Amino acid sequence: VLSGIGGTALMIQSLKLAFIVAPKHFTLVMALANCLVDSSSVVPLGLYRLHVAGLSRGEVFSGYAILCFVLSMCLAYSWCGPPNARLCAANRKERNAAESNEESKRQGVVSTSHPRLHGLSLKEQLYSMEFAFAVVFMMTQVFRSNSYLGIIKEILQDLGDAEIDNFYTQILTILLPASTLLIPAFDVCMKKGGFAVTFLVVSLLGLTWNVVMLIPSLWVQVIGFAAFSNFRGLLFASFFTFIGHSFGNRTFGRINAILWFLTFLLSLLVWPITELSKTWTGDMTFMSIFLLILFVPAFILLLVLAFHLRKHPAGDIAQTVPKTPKAETQNEPRI
Repeated sequence: VLSGIGGTALMIQSLKLAFIVAPKHFTLVMALANCLVDSSSVVPLGLYRLHVAGLSRGEVFSGYAILCFVLSMCLAYSWCGPPNARLCAANRKERNAAESNEESKRQGVVSTSHPRLHGLSLKEQLYSMEFAFAVVFMMTQVFRSNSYLGIIKEILQDLGDAEIDNFYTQILTILLPASTLLIPAFDVCMKKGGFAVTFLVVSLLGLTWNVVMLIPSLWVQVIGFAAFSNFRGLLFASFFTFIGHSFGNRTFGRINAILWFLTFLLSLLVWPITELSKTWTGDMTFMSIFLLILFVPAFILLLVLAFHLRKHPAGDIAQTVPKTPKAETQNEPRI
């Protein structure tokens, strides 16, 4: 429990870095942070290799705990001074944006200079279209992602992977952090295509690995591994970018806390639905079809989001990543 809470809190804190860099780097920092989180899946493998090399469990985890403590203290120190001052300045800017939005509404003008939700109270943000999309998309897609990780090994076993020393399971493990190599592509996708196009790419990648799961062939599953790795990397990179850009720095942590709690509740259904699939079809066929069905509501709401962003273009990251003038960058404090 402590590991889960601490890990999530550390990740959210790291994502705050995106709010103090130049706006043109916002998507890149979000993509980098999220893909590095995915890449951390290889850390347990490294710890296991140390254990195989002769270190005891106590030595392995004591050393790892010391390393984590030292890195956490360094990270805490790095946020002191100018970085923290920049976060405070971002909060003031969001409050000013909220006041500007209210003034524009009174004049009957739709503001296109900044996202409409910046600076609003948490309650006002929770009643927004953006939050409705975030809830549906996050809950359904993370459920699908967690389900894949939970059942793919059993699917591979049923297809005969155990008879070849779990060769395909090892390929999946190796490919999981591979999305880190495509961080520049993720950055370009968000900057050039915007949220609607990026989430569409995420959906198509999810549809690909979901369909591959239903094909009874081991070598075809490699296509699913590649699609899943990029699906997961782009999903979290684009989603946290959407949350940060739409709701702003002031409520970033609270919005994420609510979303992750709701996602956690839905994820509790992975095990009972898996058992139900075994009872009804004798394998993961029903579960795979159920995951396909979950693709539908997220895709429908994605179309709604696309129309919504046309009405409020400042809410789209592709429309609001300006080139930082040289005069401004010269006056910016160094981090």
